[in-house]
Formats: sequence, structure tokens, C-alpha cells
Amino acid sequence: MSESDLNISLKGNADAVYVTLAKRKEFFITVQNLTENYMPQVRVRLSVPPQVKLLVKSEWYGGIAKHYSKNRLFTIMVRESGVYDITATLTTKKGHNITFPFIVQAGTTQAPMKTISLLSKPSVEQPVSKVNCPYCHTEISQDAKFCPHCGSGVEEKLKETQEKDLLGKHCANCGVELLQEAKFCAKCGQKV
Repeated sequence: MSESDLNISLKGNADAVYVTLAKRKEFFITVQNLTENYMPQVRVRLSVPPQVKLLVKSEWYGGIAKHYSKNRLFTIMVRESGVYDITATLTTKKGHNITFPFIVQAGTTQAPMKTISLLSKPSVEQPVSKVNCPYCHTEISQDAKFCPHCGSGVEEKLKETQEKDLLGKHCANCGVELLQEAKFCAKCGQKV
């Protein structure tokens, strides 16, 4: 039995519960069975400071199937503004005893901020646009100068193709602008 058999967290992996003074606040605590076995009789009990009133103090999760999670609803009410440490203690019939600390923030008091390191900025890769080679029709990068498949110089041909796409397609017979996918002219009926 180890603590890695079970995972306990606030629903949605939230880091805190935010409440309004003197109002009931409901939140879920999730217990996840990470083992290959059924976990019988799981219980979670909350420990709170005197400024926090527990309306639901303890919940039984019953048994939890392998690789499955269950949520239970807890209810508290906070009497004074502040940031309070709460501990959820998980116990099982198989001998687990796991504690999960989290904070409750009430009123306008701010929770202590976590420090952020600005040593390195993660690089964001720009998505590469793809086009078809005008010679062999293999998909290549839009900024390629040569096709890696057939070796043709594609830079000028791709620019011409892009300019034609911008100008649009015109009927050779009457000169009306056509849709790119048109096979016949809508005005004169000429095959394109």
C-alpha cells in the first residue's frame, strides 16, 4: 500500500476554494483509484480552523473501481475574511492514510502569490503552411525554394500560383470572374 495508489484533489485540480463571507459554499473533492484493484470503503474527513464552519464534515466514497474516480460534495461557511488552510484526510480499509492540504479564501484577502521564474521564455513554434508542389503535387512547406521530393525550383512557380489565386479565375470567352472550382462559365456556358 502506498500513497501512489490513490489521488485526492479538488474537482478540476483547482488549487483553492473561493467563498463569500457568511454564505454556504459547496465544493467537490475527487478521489481517484490508480491501482489495478478495487478499493473498498474510502472516507474523506475535513479539518478546519475555528473561523470555518463545516456543514458537511466527512463523506464515504464507498468502493472505487480500478482506474476510476468519484466526487463527493462538501459544504462549508466562513465567518471572517482571510485565507485558511484546510486538510482533507483520506482513509481506507486497506490501510491508506493520505492528507491533502488546500486553502479557502474568503472576502478580499489575497492568497500568497507563488513566485514565477522569468529565466527563460518558452519558444512558441509557428505552424508551417503547406502547399502542393506545382510539378509533382507533393505537399511541401509554403516557404520552400526547392521541392524536397522532385528537386524542382518551386519558389517562382508558387508565387505565380498564389498571385493567380489572388486575382481570381476569369472566363476566356466573356471575361466574367468565376469561382475557383467552376468548370463552366455561369454567364456564357463556355467550358473553363
